[in-house]
Amino acid sequence: MDYKFFRDVSGKPTAECEEEAATFGDWLSNELSGDDSAVADVLEIIEQLQTQAIKTHKIKGHDYTLVLDQDEAELHRHLGYWDEDTPLPEGTELDLQDEVGCGLQDLKELLLDWQDFVKDTKAFV
Repeated sequence: MDYKFFRDVSGKPTAECEEEAATFGDWLSNELSGDDSAVADVLEIIEQLQTQAIKTHKIKGHDYTLVLDQDEAELHRHLGYWDEDTPLPEGTELDLQDEVGCGLQDLKELLLDWQDFVKDTKAFV
């Protein structure tokens, strides 16, 4: 997954990911932002998945739900009219950008780089 990090004009850490994974950039920028403990919590869960201490885990945030298993990560955007635990009404389709996925190791690398970026740039803000 290709991505870049920068600070916007207000100094907020911002992530942009390649088009097919753009939702991960929005999730980092707005859901996790500069919250070191939130990033550390997700990294700890990934570690537990990789060591097979757990098989799956779901993290429900304000705008997104991250669904993790031992191989993959799926990010689901919350829709105001739908709870992801409830099946969609027949005939309803979701925009593909409302759900994206990547390998668990790719997510771990993204989070580690984000964590380093946020730590390194806090000294300059």
